[in-house]
Formats: sequence, C-alpha cells, structure tokens
Amino acid sequence: MDLNFESIKLTIILICGFGVVSIAANKIATVFQKINLPIITGFLMTGILCGPFVLNLIPKESISELNFINEVALAFIAFAAGAELYFRELMSKINSIKWNTLGQLFFSFGIGSITVFFLADYISFMQGMDFSVRLAVSLLAGTVFVARSPASAIAVINELKAKGPFTQTVMGVTVLKDFIVIILFAMCFNLSISLVSGNEFKYINVLL
Repeated sequence: MDLNFESIKLTIILICGFGVVSIAANKIATVFQKINLPIITGFLMTGILCGPFVLNLIPKESISELNFINEVALAFIAFAAGAELYFRELMSKINSIKWNTLGQLFFSFGIGSITVFFLADYISFMQGMDFSVRLAVSLLAGTVFVARSPASAIAVINELKAKGPFTQTVMGVTVLKDFIVIILFAMCFNLSISLVSGNEFKYINVLL
C-alpha cells in the first residue's frame, strides 16, 4: 500500500514538474520568434535543456511515468493532422503526393540503410557484428530515418497560417509516409528477426 502511495506521489510530482516546464517552454519559445525562427524550435530547445542530458530537470527515470502523456499527445497529433487534410484537394494533387512519398521513401530508407551498414565499424554497438545482424540493424535504422512526425509540420503551418497547393502536398506526403512506415517497420522488423535467429521469413507475421 505504501509502495503504491509513493508511486502515485512520484507521478503527481513529475506531472507538476512537467507542467511547469511546459509553461516555461511556451514563454521561452517566444524568444525564438523574435529571431524569425518557428516557435516549435523554442519548444525543442527547452526540452533538450530540461531533459536528462543537460539540466536534468526531467530525469531519465521519469520517462516511464510520463509515457501516458506521450500517448495522449500522439492522439492529438493524429487528429490535428487529419483536420489539416481535405480529400478533394488531395485528390487533385495525388500524383505529386505519390511521387514525393515514393522518392523520399527510396532515398531515406535505401541510402540510410546502406550508410549505416557500411559505417558499422565506426558505430560502437555495431562493431564485431556478423553480416546478417549488421544487415538487420541497418534495415531497422533505415526505417527510423523514414519516420517523420507531422507535429512539426502542423506547428509551422499553423504558425505561419500557410495555405495553398504546396502546403496540402507537404501534409499529404507527411501523413502518407507515417502510414507507410508502419507497414515498412513491420516488414523490416520481422525480416530482422529472421536474419538474427536464422528462421524462415513469413509474410503472415507482418499482419500479426
């Protein structure tokens, strides 16, 4: 019982601390606006400064306790991204969105995976890995390179009140890539498991 009480108390303290940092970030971000930088730059810099690797105002141990905030934020980001998309306008730009998405997927995933594979000897945790394990890690790293958060795009678009064909194309590509990267990660993850364990790769595992 005491353990549960201490855990709840710690969570409340962490949430309050996170709230204070969030309010401070809102004020600090206005400084970046004065030097013609997006307000989200201020949020990111505040997070870096207050995180465990600089001032440690939000310690590394608190990440698991505050994970629910991340999940709630992701839900809001998804709704916000959807609200910025208009089906009729997207259909008129479908070719542009398609080729932009495929091009970015090819270059981000392909070049990213190849670069990590050939630079493995210079990456501490990949040194000494055999070919199959190195390939597995490279594929997963390439998938991570593809992932893009629509939060930054939405923040800049809303701040600048941007409208027009380019804005719609950017949002369409960003959201479509986030959808495709889930499938890509599932495929690469199962392929990586097969490479590391030596088991046969089964496409059905991607759907499970």
